[in-house]
Amino acid sequence: MVQCSASPAKPQQSLSVAVIGAGAAGLVAARELVREGHHVTVFEKGSSTGGVWVYTDEVEAPDLLGQDPDRHKVHSSMYAQLRTNLPREVMAYTDFAFDDLAGQSKDSRRFPSHEEVLRYLQAFAAAFQLHKYVQFDTEVTAAVPIFSHSHQQQPQQQSDVPRAAADANGNADVAANGHPHHQSPLPWPKWQITTQRVHHKCQLNSTEQTLKLEQASSRQASASKPPKDPSQQTDNMLRSNGTQSHAQTDDLQSPEGGSQPDSNTQTDSQSQTAMYDALVVCNGHYSAPRCPQVTGSDLFPGQVMHSHNYRHNEAFKGQIVVLVGASASGEDICREIAEVADKVYLCARSWQNPAWATETIPFGHQHNIWRRPVPTHLAKDGSVTFSDGQQVEEVDTVIYCTGYLYTFPFLEDIVSTADNRVAPVYRHMFPLSTAPTLSIIGLPWKVVPFPEFEVQAKWIARVLSKRVHLPSMDAMQAEVQQFYADLERQEVPARYTHQLGDKQWEYKDWLAEQCGPDVAKTEDWRRKMYEATGQNKREFPDRYRDVWRDDDLVSQAKKAACKHSKELRAG
Repeated sequence: MVQCSASPAKPQQSLSVAVIGAGAAGLVAARELVREGHHVTVFEKGSSTGGVWVYTDEVEAPDLLGQDPDRHKVHSSMYAQLRTNLPREVMAYTDFAFDDLAGQSKDSRRFPSHEEVLRYLQAFAAAFQLHKYVQFDTEVTAAVPIFSHSHQQQPQQQSDVPRAAADANGNADVAANGHPHHQSPLPWPKWQITTQRVHHKCQLNSTEQTLKLEQASSRQASASKPPKDPSQQTDNMLRSNGTQSHAQTDDLQSPEGGSQPDSNTQTDSQSQTAMYDALVVCNGHYSAPRCPQVTGSDLFPGQVMHSHNYRHNEAFKGQIVVLVGASASGEDICREIAEVADKVYLCARSWQNPAWATETIPFGHQHNIWRRPVPTHLAKDGSVTFSDGQQVEEVDTVIYCTGYLYTFPFLEDIVSTADNRVAPVYRHMFPLSTAPTLSIIGLPWKVVPFPEFEVQAKWIARVLSKRVHLPSMDAMQAEVQQFYADLERQEVPARYTHQLGDKQWEYKDWLAEQCGPDVAKTEDWRRKMYEATGQNKREFPDRYRDVWRDDDLVSQAKKAACKHSKELRAG
């Protein structure tokens, strides 16, 4: 395993850094970059901090599968009744607990609502005064690397960057952070960032929203059979009751707390361009639906949609619904819909609890949810056939809870996202061709996200300041190639490249080691609580959020939170 070399205990340089996104990743990236002495500008397309946690009733009608590249796009995938599937103690950043919300908290449950998570993120932003670095209502439309030693356009700014320190053998031109230092004072690519101002219109009221969704349903399901209940004829869809910076060109700040109805936006035709020393991408990966190709989908008369566009369960009253995908959203949404639906079929290739694969009796509060393998055919008569040959007739709606795609529309030919593998990327963070001045936070999934964002951000900030160094380009390329070869040998599909699961702890602790001795590894209670929650969820999927057996770990978490809160107040 290649180890990154340690450097002096203090930052060696200060860069201008652009950050895309002011969600959970972008906020902690901004904090860590500022702490390291960099000059930060955060570009946020929406009107408030929070990213995907900013809820909206808006959906991507009429394209509820989210496959048309020209569709109006909604960033958030939150549904109205969503609660977290991790306890608040585990979810929090390492030095800012949910308890630090103080009087702002309105949901004290261990597994709170999405509104509480948004309040937490906004409290985090306020506590560390991050709003002053954010240009709200600003979309990044292009990010272009500019290499000073190439025939491309020369950078407009040059940073006063010292040459690399000599290595152990006294060689001053040691190759660190992926590029030989003798090529130029700053051999790494700078970034030409082009932005547009976004104007948010007023969000549709509930009546306008219902009419819009009904029109989408009518277009997509014109051949559908009549509803079982005439009252559903008007209810057959998802009803819904800047900153100071070296490169700043304009002050585009807007007040905190605005709504984010992405489809009700328009952009200025006039764009702005500025140059930055580095770019950190924090645009998330829960907004672009990933849908399977199922035979007969184009002939199926019912509604076919992705869970990205699910908000409420009222529209499914009395229906027969098939959900494909049984990860967190599939397990949750099937139970929510089953409260009002006639029958619900949850389909998957594998299950969180292997024992569920052989279940034959229905489950759920209404005992009207059945488990099935994945569908292989949707028919024009409204039937759905599964891989084991079983069939369900008169299906009203098929919902794909099948995950999301990585997308970077502002980057061109920097990384590949084929089969949902972002490549070639070192340690899930640094694209090889532009390391270290381009980095991505948040690629790993099946992890505890917020603390992982935090340690990723610390490492990036310190690499950019030359407090620590990346290996040489040859060494990083060799490790990435070996990593991909290992996955292929283990027959792991490319789309699972960034799935960490139990490997997340080793990954996070490795990152902490690279940052230096002042960055602690994962607390033991946090790992144990994560594992206890998973076990509880597999045993009690209907009530794991409200019944648990890890009170001893909760006590440890509260002690840790109290310590960090005192440090925060003292600082």
